[in-house]
Amino acid sequence: MVIGGILMAGASLTASVLLIQVAVLPLVFRYSKCVQRKMVFTNCINYPRNLDYNNPSSCNIIGARNFTVEFQSKINNCKICLGVWHIVPCSLFKEIFVVRKHLDSNARLLNELRQTKNTVVLYCHGNCNHRASPHRLNLYKVFQELNFHVITFDYRGYGDSTYIQPTERGVVEDTLHVYSWILRSISRTHRPMVVIWGHSLGTAVAAHLVAHLSQLCGNMGHGTMPQPSALILEAPFNNLIEEIESHPFSKLVSWLPYYKATFLKPFSVSSEYAFTTDQYLMLAPQVPILILHSRSDRIVPYELAVKLYNSTVASRREASSQAPVVLHGFERGQGLGHNNLCQAPDLPHVVSSFLQTVEKYEQHKK
Repeated sequence: MVIGGILMAGASLTASVLLIQVAVLPLVFRYSKCVQRKMVFTNCINYPRNLDYNNPSSCNIIGARNFTVEFQSKINNCKICLGVWHIVPCSLFKEIFVVRKHLDSNARLLNELRQTKNTVVLYCHGNCNHRASPHRLNLYKVFQELNFHVITFDYRGYGDSTYIQPTERGVVEDTLHVYSWILRSISRTHRPMVVIWGHSLGTAVAAHLVAHLSQLCGNMGHGTMPQPSALILEAPFNNLIEEIESHPFSKLVSWLPYYKATFLKPFSVSSEYAFTTDQYLMLAPQVPILILHSRSDRIVPYELAVKLYNSTVASRREASSQAPVVLHGFERGQGLGHNNLCQAPDLPHVVSSFLQTVEKYEQHKK
């Protein structure tokens, strides 16, 4: 009797799970933009919590300041305030924080940025969490060791930035304004190398910005901005639809006969989250690109990076572009996964070598 009851309860639970899997979940996903948005941006996950963004050293980042970039959004027709960190190269710690102690830290760092010849990196993070996530902090330290200035920020809806639901156009608008701030803050006569580095979803954000930079500047009411010196894409996908198809969670529902209609079609018809990186890069044939990807990445498979690389190389061949495109794969045995390329011993060398190639390309253009 007891066993029969347990079996019936188990069967009932299985039937309920199956009903959710084959009927409820597909319908909710197909028609709920809120669910779709949460899946793409995952900004509801915010770990670690209760951070003091005003004090980057409390997050174990030395040599940084917190500030904000504020503007009136033309996408959402509201004021946006973005939380931003400026992190200085290791070689400048003593100069900025000891020798120039008579100036306040904001003035010291801004002054250094105006005079710097060091590479400046604009970092575009992926979905989930914020600019102080542990794996991002580790990457900033690699940047510091490479003597880069780092500008890292949170999009709308993330971290301490204005809480408003993000969309693709919205986060690209955020990135545009931070990029504009960098260009206004560095020397115009002796401009240092400015690199946009995106990770995961941030690679699509960065690619969108670069592809449509002139148009976005026009929409913003600003003059034309120069393209970045290079684009570095860490763990990128070629387009969002193929990334969703490849994601481990898709295995739970990909067997459904209406899988494409309910789980994929919404992303092919919505302008809120297209993220077609392969198409974006075709529109920026003169920007040097480095693609970094781990072969052990289970979130964004390495094969998608290969597809992105191949389509970009093919498009540049058609455009007769000499701008370098490099794909560097990290071996599976290193166990770097999706978030930990910062732990790769050869990452600094790979990045430095690529930037030397970019310098030669720039000299050749002149």
